[in-house]
Amino acid sequence: MFYQLKIAEEKDLGKLIGFVEKAGVSSEGFESLIDCFVMMENGDHEVVACIGVEPVNEYGLLRSLVVSDKLKQAHILTLFQSIQTLAEQKGIKHLFLVTNKEASVQFLSLMGFEEIEQSSIPNQLLTLEHMKGSLEQSNVMIMVKSS
Repeated sequence: MFYQLKIAEEKDLGKLIGFVEKAGVSSEGFESLIDCFVMMENGDHEVVACIGVEPVNEYGLLRSLVVSDKLKQAHILTLFQSIQTLAEQKGIKHLFLVTNKEASVQFLSLMGFEEIEQSSIPNQLLTLEHMKGSLEQSNVMIMVKSS
């Protein structure tokens, strides 16, 4: 199967929101962040994966990672590399993420992310609604990768 990566545009907003909401993930704020999302489409232009970054100065919060079960780990790796490149282009030096999935920690560690204590999150990121909501979940781990 052929897949194509692209930075989301306004015309992609509807199908991107539909894709993440179908997976039970919040699409809050997508309108203002659309150019901060990388999406992967199949040959029929259907979204099969996406990830976004919410920037705050030199910090960014990775959010809304949704991946079709048809994709292989190599596709997910490419998706992560693409969002890191986009973040760098936007002047983000420190990428943060919140996960409650122990299984993803090993993969993220291989990608260069390190687990940190909640007290190490910059105050600027704590103002983001998505960060506040993520931290309310149980068994969350915070990870960061600095460029």
